[in-house]
Amino acid sequence: MRKPLFSLFILTFMVSVLYPAPATAQERKGTISGRVTDSTHAVLQGARIELQPNGPSAVSDSQGLFTISGLTPGRYTVTVTAVGFAQFATSDMAVNAGSVVNVDAVLQVEKRTEVVEVRAERERGEVEALNRERTADNILEVLPADVITSLPNTNIADAVGRLNNVSLERDEGEGKYIQIRGTEPRLSNVTVDGVHLASPENVRNVKLDAIPADLVESVELSKTLSANQEGDAIGGSVNLVTKSAQDKPYMSFMGMGGYTPVAGGRSLNQFDVTLGNRFGPQKRLGVLIGGGYDWNGRGIDDVEPGPDVNGLFPGGGPQAGTFSGPNTYDQREYWYDRTRFGFGGTLDYRLGAGSSAYLRGLFSQFKDDGQDWIYSPTVGSFQTPTLTNPDGTSGFTHVTRKPAQRLFSTSAGARHELGRNLLTYEVAFGQARFTGFFPRASFDVVSGGPLDGTVQFKLDNSDPFVPVLTALSANIFDPSQYVLSSLTSGDTHVFERDVTGAISLSRSYNLGSHFSTLEIGVKVRDAHKSELANQTTFTGGGGALMSSFLGTFTNPDYYFGKYGTFGPTTDYSKIIAFYNANPGLFSPGPGSGPTNSDLARTLPADFNADERVTAGYVMNTVNFGRARLQGGVRIEATSASFLANQIDVVSRKFVPGSLVSVPGSQSYVDALPSVQFQYRFGGDTLLRLAYGMGIARPNFGDLPPHISFDPTVKAPKASVSAGNPDLKPTHAQNFDVLIERYLKPFGVLEGGFFYKYLTDPIYNAVSQVTSGAFVGDFQNQPINGPSAHIAGFEMAWQQRLSFLPGFLNGSGVRANYSWTTSEATFPPGAFANRTDKPPLQRQAPNNWNFDYTYDRKGISARLGVTHNDANIFSYNFKQTDSGPDGGGLKGPRGDTYLYPHTQVDVQASYWIPRSHGFQLVGYVLNLTDDVFGFYNGSEQFNIQREYYSRTYALGLRWTPSRENK
Repeated sequence: MRKPLFSLFILTFMVSVLYPAPATAQERKGTISGRVTDSTHAVLQGARIELQPNGPSAVSDSQGLFTISGLTPGRYTVTVTAVGFAQFATSDMAVNAGSVVNVDAVLQVEKRTEVVEVRAERERGEVEALNRERTADNILEVLPADVITSLPNTNIADAVGRLNNVSLERDEGEGKYIQIRGTEPRLSNVTVDGVHLASPENVRNVKLDAIPADLVESVELSKTLSANQEGDAIGGSVNLVTKSAQDKPYMSFMGMGGYTPVAGGRSLNQFDVTLGNRFGPQKRLGVLIGGGYDWNGRGIDDVEPGPDVNGLFPGGGPQAGTFSGPNTYDQREYWYDRTRFGFGGTLDYRLGAGSSAYLRGLFSQFKDDGQDWIYSPTVGSFQTPTLTNPDGTSGFTHVTRKPAQRLFSTSAGARHELGRNLLTYEVAFGQARFTGFFPRASFDVVSGGPLDGTVQFKLDNSDPFVPVLTALSANIFDPSQYVLSSLTSGDTHVFERDVTGAISLSRSYNLGSHFSTLEIGVKVRDAHKSELANQTTFTGGGGALMSSFLGTFTNPDYYFGKYGTFGPTTDYSKIIAFYNANPGLFSPGPGSGPTNSDLARTLPADFNADERVTAGYVMNTVNFGRARLQGGVRIEATSASFLANQIDVVSRKFVPGSLVSVPGSQSYVDALPSVQFQYRFGGDTLLRLAYGMGIARPNFGDLPPHISFDPTVKAPKASVSAGNPDLKPTHAQNFDVLIERYLKPFGVLEGGFFYKYLTDPIYNAVSQVTSGAFVGDFQNQPINGPSAHIAGFEMAWQQRLSFLPGFLNGSGVRANYSWTTSEATFPPGAFANRTDKPPLQRQAPNNWNFDYTYDRKGISARLGVTHNDANIFSYNFKQTDSGPDGGGLKGPRGDTYLYPHTQVDVQASYWIPRSHGFQLVGYVLNLTDDVFGFYNGSEQFNIQREYYSRTYALGLRWTPSRENK
């Protein structure tokens, strides 16, 4: 359903209300504009400019520029304040009718003893961030590039994870998804320069390990939203700000190399370059481009047990009790070759005072190639909790992978100062794409051999984090006892295309004696999302033994030596060469296409979806002396259509020709009010109060009405997955209170509370099918719950400790802590009528970061500690498992949790004297070699624990324009 009348109404209202006044009226008003820099002529963003009388104010932008229009002719006092700098003041400044008065505000550091330190790269970034946070109308946290790159943050997710009340879902040793204020990734959004960033997966949230950390100028985390921001951010909104040119030429080059002593040793290398300058008369044209490349050889030692409530069968007889523990596990060794590169930048042109045009863009590509060797010993039944019956077996799998993600976002627009009015408009285009698959070769045990269902195991579960199954009568690592049984190949394509257009108009005016701004705007985003998957499984192999395909890799230090040597392993190229030479040994044969089982798995996952979000807003900001009030409402009209595949099922098999395309659609309108209030107790203490409503739309892949299943799995273990075209978006009412105290010479101490009440939260629920072809099976389907809530407390301390004696005066602290609690409820039938009220998924109770920084005499160092508590990854517990036979809520069938994670990283740089801008940079990543993994119910019921070891790196950076002399 389109909304053209809605857009036309908003646009007409803008023109009629905010159309610039006639020239005769404009001539009666004056303007003060200018630029804010420090004593080195570097621009200062986020400085607060105030005029007296009547208190109109402005904030310097990324170029240090500001404009205050619509001033009644007269004399004014101009003050400019910024954290870390002494106040700048100009008194008795005459403003005449129709004139523009220029102010060149050069701010001095607050103390002479701070001059050298404030010029340090990271410290300059911290000062800029504090000023942007201090002058924002909403609750905002800022990470500038110099702070991001002061620790080994390989990607954007790693960097954002160091902000207050942000936890990470990690993967392969790096951050992947961000979880803000205890909310799952879907409840937050990511933008580039305020434009929605498309996702390369069939979800809405963006996998941020695809973007290099040094590709952006800064990261902004909005924890409360104004009406002029997109409303789909219940947890928060992450905005990636692209780099832009400053008045001074800028060059930076960096190269690093490193090593990780795991899986026989892996290496890494990284290269970055940024070039920027302004050209022409009055330096109106700005050009900046930057790019980065990194290759990371990642090795992972991983064990994935399968815990359950196991029956005890002494001597193979009748059951004589139960115990909870593992009955199988995968011993996995990963070798990844992670390649990430990207570039971005800005072309801008200053049209005049307060007016400019721009073209911005960001591109990133991430290839996560690798191999995974897996040994899988499996118990048949137990005699005792430490000894099995001789009915076990084993298996071996070799998985290869070549997934690739690509992100692209570009926008072009302009802003025009028209007297009291500011007109902005923009068009944007974005794309995201995922391609790849996980081909695999599976090996069964040799029929009739010593591993064929006759293995007796001894289980040592004294350390549940490292359960060990020891085969008593056979060698599960003997490659002559495994035979090639199947090959699987295929490909998956996920694609999203976004086209966005926006226009806004704001007008400054006086509400009595109070300086005010009225803003109104329209934004339309048109999105298309699709997924196409195919898979072919070739069974057979003519009895070829695993020993025919061996490679050279083994790992004698696997998992700290707890399991002995890992290996031997196979060479996948040998397996493919065997298939190509002997295609007749496999079924289906070449050219016959996927089997019906393959089609049953993949066809229902294919979908096409289109979505248009048409938004309009009106927002007003009023200054009342020390108070500032901003209120507004945003109207978002969503219209979506989607197409899914359904198949008829006969005897639980896919029948050729039964494919049916099934359409679906949704249409709804949401009003999202917001209020932001702040009161300044002097210049250094602020009280902030905020209220707003937010929305989180269902994932694209959850809406199409598909049904998919694995026809090779039979009841009672069979399960089906289904889409839900009736899913409603999640809504939330958000309340915030925050107090900030800005410290000398620069720093901040803050604390606050927040509360979120959610309606229609979305869960992937399990329920039992009561009719049809899948009766008795468990069905996994996204559904809406009735409600949920989340509350929390946040506090942060950041300060330059220059008051300490001697060499310690180069010290500084960045620390934050958050505590959250939540409660979710389920509708009847979900999880076998589950009755408890667990926390929300991804809500970690305690998160904290502590950084010690040091900057003195050319040395800049930072030690960072990050902690995320355990949190629910997915709901798994069913009410039918509440008794002793099921293990209960904290048993092995309980909810699946992410393990707690505490990581220590350190990085230091040193300006080489008289080197014309060279810095030596080194770091150690993950000093604690902390774990990543999952468990069910309680930590003792481990289902995955993997280790990456430490990474050491050393390199050079050359930045002649920033040499610390």
